[in-house]
Amino acid sequence: MIGKIPTSRARLAAVAIAFAAAAINVAPASASVKVVYSNFNTVQPTVNGHPNEDTYSAAPFEFPFGGIVEFSHRPGILKSMSAQVDSFTCEHGTYNLENCYTANSNKKFSYELTASIYEVKEGDKEGALVATSTGKFKIPYRPTTNVTCPETPEGKGFGVNCDVGGYLATVKFKAFSPGGAVLPERAIVVITNTISDRSNDVVNVGMQTSYKEWDAELGPGEAGFISEGPAGGGTPLVGTDPFPEAAFVRGGLVETGYAGYQPVLQVLAKP
Repeated sequence: MIGKIPTSRARLAAVAIAFAAAAINVAPASASVKVVYSNFNTVQPTVNGHPNEDTYSAAPFEFPFGGIVEFSHRPGILKSMSAQVDSFTCEHGTYNLENCYTANSNKKFSYELTASIYEVKEGDKEGALVATSTGKFKIPYRPTTNVTCPETPEGKGFGVNCDVGGYLATVKFKAFSPGGAVLPERAIVVITNTISDRSNDVVNVGMQTSYKEWDAELGPGEAGFISEGPAGGGTPLVGTDPFPEAAFVRGGLVETGYAGYQPVLQVLAKP
């Protein structure tokens, strides 16, 4: 959806999956593996009293997209990284043309994404590559359009909240190269996609802020999209965001306009 973003910058947004409690649980599966960064806690679990299925998100034209993060002290060896994404892909039709139809809510499609972690060099620019991982993920299709929802520039939306963007999902990058990479305490993390021969497949990178509702009565110059800000003021549960108003867009640092719109990530490492 075209979200109402700080500094009056409209950008394609929205998102992804039915929130699973496991998606926001930062307890590691093994005592030998620990969470060294997680801001999964900053995405509201419910919006308007219903499960949150739609966050703002960065579209492929903004890839590689990510941010600068600080891990917990002496993070150790990188094991895996999870990210939240938004699926704008319908089984049939197009999400914003009010003809999105997904017959089976459990059906998924394959989509390839790459996560890369870099050192931070002088000027807060990408330094040496620490590790990278490319995965082909099973992403849920966006649900069928709810024709009872109000009309918006992004269509009528889906679900009880009339979410107008993508459907929230979580992906996990496991096989990083080189193996055994030691994480620096501060790093740049970015996500990008690979070129697909299915041009209608769209998956965005999920952000902290969620979609709440459409208000057609907003005044001139307003987008009409009402947002639900991040939980806990956007503070990560583990680690920190040293530049909470900045993000990496198309591989370059944008210094303002992203407060509350940090990419939603979780990184695990082994001491």
